Formats: sequence, structure tokens, C-alpha cells
Amino acid sequence: MFQRIALLTPVLMLSLIMQTDLALADEDRGLILKTTGVVKIVNAQGGVREVTGSEAINESDTVSTGEGGQAVVKFNDGALSILDENSILKVEKKNWLSHIGGKIYFTFRKVFSGSQQVKAKFSTIGIRGTTFIVTDNEDEGQSVALQEGKLEIESPGDDYEIHRQRPVKDFESFKREAAEAREALQKEYEGYKKKTMEEFVEYKKSFSMEANHVIRFDGNRVDEAEMGEQDAAAFSDFEAVAGDMLESFRRQSQEHGEQQEEKQKEEIEEEKPRKGWRHFFD
Repeated sequence: MFQRIALLTPVLMLSLIMQTDLALADEDRGLILKTTGVVKIVNAQGGVREVTGSEAINESDTVSTGEGGQAVVKFNDGALSILDENSILKVEKKNWLSHIGGKIYFTFRKVFSGSQQVKAKFSTIGIRGTTFIVTDNEDEGQSVALQEGKLEIESPGDDYEIHRQRPVKDFESFKREAAEAREALQKEYEGYKKKTMEEFVEYKKSFSMEANHVIRFDGNRVDEAEMGEQDAAAFSDFEAVAGDMLESFRRQSQEHGEQQEEKQKEEIEEEKPRKGWRHFFD
């Protein structure tokens, strides 16, 4: 009898572990709000289903779009993504998404605890309330364009070789020379600035990325520059796809941020008397 129980126990334990893994894999992570063209979901067990409208997504699901396909996805942890055609996004654990390929728009609301990140083949991107596009395809190569906020870019391997452009610091002398043509100063300066940019190179495992910049990857080489018209237009194109859904998300994000700030203030006010009493007893 005891031998039979001893034999059954490992089997029961294995069964419980498998059930637990499946339950974790099925954790609700968000909702696909809108699709056009062919959009598919592959679950943790490899099952494939085609999405034709609003549908829940779970942890370990992979969302993919075909030729001409697009998808708008809202996540429970404060993120919204828009997949362009021929793009793949994997839903990982909370606050973590994996960009597998293609061109994907991300916007994250501001958070006050925990960290959010997007992993791509060429970098791990740390986020705190920001809007950006990650691209990885044959036509456009690998890049990150940042519209607002700040990103922390970390290499998955060796240090990046970072090439940045910065203007030479002699605009004052140029301005004096152009005093007699002041009405055309701004236009002339823009042309002057482009001609007098100097490149500097640094080697880092990780670095910060500022708003209105784009970085392009070629192996470990990173080229950073100001966003151009084409980069800015990509944001407008993505936002047009989401339309009112994006506006609603931004309103909710603003309300969430205000609530979090108010909560922080209340916690600080509650902490003051406690500190006072501790000082009294000391």
C-alpha cells in the first residue's frame, strides 16, 4: 500500500506542476482592440488562432500581422502597442514585451513602481512613461525612434559603439557675422548647423536616449541623430490607425498619473507624523 502511494506521489506532483504552468501561461494580459488584414495569435502551447475583432491576450501569447495587417493592443499594465504589417510581438511577464520583428509603436503611461521594458534582438529598452517606435526589418534595418519621454538602451552583448552628432559651439560668432541680415538668421543658422556638426564616438554597455531622436543599429554600431520628417510621419501614421482608442488611452494614463501623484503626496503626509514621534522617543 505504502509503495503504491510512494509511486503515485511523484505523478500527482508532476500533474500539479503542469497545471500550475498552464494557469500561469493563461494569465490575462490585455486585449486586442482592433485589427485589419490577417492577425494571428500563437499561444504558449503552440495553438494558432486568427483574430478578426476584439480578443483577450494572455501571458506567453505571440501576436503577428501578415501582409497588409495591423493590430492595436492594450495591456493591463499600462501600455498600448500598434503593430504594422509583417510584425511580431510576444507578450511576456508583467511589464515585459518582446519585439520579435517588424515595426511596432509603443506608448507607456507613467508608473511609480516597478520597471517596464521592451526586449528586441539588438537591445533591451527600459521605459518610464514614453512613446517610441521599434523597427527591425529588411527594408528599414534596426532602429528606435523616440517621440517623447526617455529610454534606457542596453546592449544584449558587447558594448555599443555610439556615434552622435553635436553642433560646434561657435554660434555666437556666426550670429555676429550675420547681424546685418537678422531677418534671415534662423534659416541661415539651420544650414550652418548642418554643416558644422561634429561626430563623437563612445563605447558603452548602456546609454540614455532623449526625445525627438532616432538611433539606428548596425551590429554593435549605433548612430544617433535628431528625428527627421520621415520618422515623425511614422508616428502620425500609427496614431491614425488607433484613432480614438489612443486618445482614450492617453486620457486614462493622465488620470492614472494624477491619482498616483496624489497617492504619493498622501503617503508623504502620513509619514511626517510618524517621523516626528520617532524623533520624540529618540
